[in-house]
Amino acid sequence: MSRAFTYAILLFPVATGIFLPIQTLDSSFVKAKGFSFPEIDISSDNPGFHQFLKPDMSVYYSDEGYMEVAKQDLNDIQQLADVKLNDDNYLKALESIYNNPNLFVGRTISFNGFVYKGEQAGAYHAFVFRFGFIHCVADSGVFGMRVQFPDNVSLADDTWVEVSGTMALEFYQPFKQTIPVLKVADWKEIETPEEPYVYRIS
Repeated sequence: MSRAFTYAILLFPVATGIFLPIQTLDSSFVKAKGFSFPEIDISSDNPGFHQFLKPDMSVYYSDEGYMEVAKQDLNDIQQLADVKLNDDNYLKALESIYNNPNLFVGRTISFNGFVYKGEQAGAYHAFVFRFGFIHCVADSGVFGMRVQFPDNVSLADDTWVEVSGTMALEFYQPFKQTIPVLKVADWKEIETPEEPYVYRIS
């Protein structure tokens, strides 16, 4: 009896992993957990404790080491005629944009993600997000950018879109900060990708 009970305990997580449906993280998770863009106190002792709009790899490096990594990432992104964020460079590129916003003002940027309007987004504004993992599950977060759609566009939360436009900087009252905003020129709805999450690839 005890052996059978032991087997049952061991097999239970395997069975649930196989037979229970996988729930993709979406805007309901963002709303429940919230996201922010404050200047917060974060150290290498508690990396990833908060959800970020902006990816931040600095907690994993010394100041000098991070400067080298950030410089290389910025060089890679700046060489692109149009800044296209994809599964491989999403977190790197986004971190470079947030670290050096003035270098990207007026440039064409395109990326995809799911729509999150929230309570403060505004009539034609929304956030377009991807859930990502910077280093491990402990520092997963929701990353993306505020976007301004054309006046005749209304999209529901969790709609997956591909957006392209020029970047500007605007003061966003809920954060009490000036943040990047993508002025969308072209967009289209897309299917949820097979891999909805993005990862930091060194």
